[in-house]
Parts: sequence; C-alpha cells; structure tokens
Amino acid sequence: MERGEKVVVYDNEYSVCSGCRSCEILCSVMHDGVYSPERSRIKLEVDKLYRNLHHIYSCQQCDDHPCYDACPLQDKAMCIDGQTGVVYVDQDACIGCGKCVKACPFDPARIHILKRGKKRVAVKCDLCRGIPEGPICINNCPAMKLGLVADSNPDLTAPKG
Repeated sequence: MERGEKVVVYDNEYSVCSGCRSCEILCSVMHDGVYSPERSRIKLEVDKLYRNLHHIYSCQQCDDHPCYDACPLQDKAMCIDGQTGVVYVDQDACIGCGKCVKACPFDPARIHILKRGKKRVAVKCDLCRGIPEGPICINNCPAMKLGLVADSNPDLTAPKG
C-alpha cells in the first residue's frame, strides 16, 4: 500500500453497485468477527427510489486529518500509521467522545460511534491496516465498484492498474 491511498467509488459509467453489501459484510467480519452493518467501517446507503444508484461511503484519509486533530487522545486513541500514513482508531484507548465525528468534513461523516457493551468507541476505515492484500472491500467487490488510489484528484472512471 502506498502512502496517502484511500478507497474510492468508481463512476457509474464504469461499474454499478448492486447493493449486495459484500463490502459491509466482509469489513465487519474482518474487523470484529461478526456480520453487522453497524460495525462495518464502510457504509452502503441503499437507494430505495432508483435501482442500483446506491451510495458507498468510506473514510477518505484526509491529508490534513481533522479527526486526528480533534481527538483528545492523539496517538493513543486516534493514531497515524508511521509507514502508510493511515489514520486509524485504537478502540482499546478510544473514549467515544465523538469529537472525531464532528470534525469529519464529509456529510455523512465517515466516522461513527459504536456502542460496545457499556463502552462507546469510534469506528472508521483503516484500509484494512496490517493486511498485505489491502482493503477487503475492494478485493471482494463483485461489481468492481471500489478502488484504491493515492491521487488527490483521481479519474474515477476506471480502475488503476
């Protein structure tokens, strides 16, 4: 994985999301060992009005990382991987304050707070940090709707590679 990469959703002219939820299923299973859309780090918003115009949302790994800057526990709860630059959450240290969610510049926010028993923790895409094959959602999307790019202004009409 290259420094500064992020998950992107390819243009509908190239591929159309089928709404199968493979991305959510595999993400929650890989990170938490259970299928739960709530625990997924990638979110699928199903378009109920039009078929196959679903929206997929994932952390964009911002260059200025406002979520990291907003965290009162920088380098403990919200961390930046020294090799890849990926901003990730250490859920053992996270206090679930929600400041990272409020700081996210996207609508909807690409971070959400999850309740785990009595504890609240932030959840966001970490590009499957530590997995050599890279993000599981990209590698297993049957529609090939998802990709990984490092360019800040990528051409999203076709996969790179």
